[in-house]
Amino acid sequence: MNETFGPNVKKQIIHKISIDAIPKGGNVSDGIKFLTDKERISKTIREADQWVKQAIQAVRQAGKPNPFVNASDEEIAGEILRKIDEKREIRKAKNREAK
Repeated sequence: MNETFGPNVKKQIIHKISIDAIPKGGNVSDGIKFLTDKERISKTIREADQWVKQAIQAVRQAGKPNPFVNASDEEIAGEILRKIDEKREIRKAKNREAK
């Protein structure tokens, strides 16, 4: 990650790293294993960086109408993060209703 990224792109990369570091259903032990493996950390960072770049490019190249064709990486990452938060809130609401 030699490039300079804005806060939304950084947050999206960190989000991807966290998903890869601690899989769904994982626990603190998984996090500790990840944090004590320098090679895995480096590999995960590189992969997350590439994944985010590809996701942003995919949004930019999506079919018409596409309001993000000329958007910056930062704007696209911000929209992706907004959608992630939106889905997270929907999941939380469904979980509350189920209780």
